[in-house]
Amino acid sequence: MKAANVLDWIVALLVCWASLTAIFEPSRGAAQCDAPIAASSAPQSRPAIPTQAEFEEMIRNMKLHD
Repeated sequence: MKAANVLDWIVALLVCWASLTAIFEPSRGAAQCDAPIAASSAPQSRPAIPTQAEFEEMIRNMKLHD
């Protein structure tokens, strides 16, 4: 192997390592964000369950669009 070839491999490995580190490292600015957290202690409302008439209407609409 030539020295230039070894240097190319070393540079390629360093670039891959830096890329993977940047992808998997958590963002440093995320800890300072003041956005509300999804897992808050406020009560969460559950999605409404469709009534039988709404359910039948959805099925009818699906059949019409096929």
